[in-house]
Amino acid sequence: MKSIVEKINRLLPGSNRVNQTIGVEFCTDGVAFAQIQRHPSQQPLLINCEFIPAEPGLELAELLRARLLKLGVQTVPVNVVMSAGSYQLILGEAPKVPADELAEALRWRVKDLVQFPIAEAIVDGFFLPEDSARGTSRMAYAVVAQRKVIEQQVANANAAGLSLKNIDIPELVLRNIAETCCDTKRGIALVKLQQGGGSLHIFRDGNLYLSRQFSLSYNAGLLDDLPAEALVLELQRSLDYFERQMRQVPPSHIYLCGENVTADKLTPAIQNAMAVSIHLLDLADGLQIAATIAEHNLALCLQAIGAALRQDQVGQG
Repeated sequence: MKSIVEKINRLLPGSNRVNQTIGVEFCTDGVAFAQIQRHPSQQPLLINCEFIPAEPGLELAELLRARLLKLGVQTVPVNVVMSAGSYQLILGEAPKVPADELAEALRWRVKDLVQFPIAEAIVDGFFLPEDSARGTSRMAYAVVAQRKVIEQQVANANAAGLSLKNIDIPELVLRNIAETCCDTKRGIALVKLQQGGGSLHIFRDGNLYLSRQFSLSYNAGLLDDLPAEALVLELQRSLDYFERQMRQVPPSHIYLCGENVTADKLTPAIQNAMAVSIHLLDLADGLQIAATIAEHNLALCLQAIGAALRQDQVGQG
């Protein structure tokens, strides 16, 4: 699958594929970055992984620039992931057009579903796999962002001195995590929890089949329990839709991740509530992790790690 801002990326300076990539996420309270190194026949190595908190009077881009300069990695190719809320992901019936015409066809399908003039939008899209809607028309996701939001991402990257390669969305960088750390042949559900809510994504063989956001009374603090009953209800709703409406075989496993989502919070009330087995996502199942990396940074930088893991040949793209 291609980046949602391919039109922007064509304008960016090219960079040769190297064995290292950095993923970056600019957030409201700081900036996360992760550095991945690849070697043939070995698991990817997570070399660096840090969350830099915002500081009064300093731009996040400058903080990131100084840190990468200190590490001596300012020339490594970078993939930036957009934050939730900075774009819309809209599922609908796919227009009957070739893949290279999909974005333009979706533009006119979604023009009445966005809160700003469609002329101000960057629109991209990707087909769901052909077997994702058995008995009905093929579906596609449209990804819509205001041009000024994309331009700000590019400006942040330039201000940080990044060698910008791609701009991606959380759903697809989480796909990269799933492909690296889980066996997705039969399909898995990856559930990411944060303060006030979460998201569930079902992946199979490198493809995104379903993405759903939900609200949840979870404060994401170290001592905050997961609301078992409400969480299980949301999981059941998602899997019911996947099985009954999309007519799909249920995923083989559900993996939970997110800020302060730890083993002690995965209680029997959650684990035993569904026929599908529920586990914590363990990045060490697919990554070598440098000993210098603090464990709490793994959750804070999860999407940056996923951006750094991007490989253009994964899945359909």
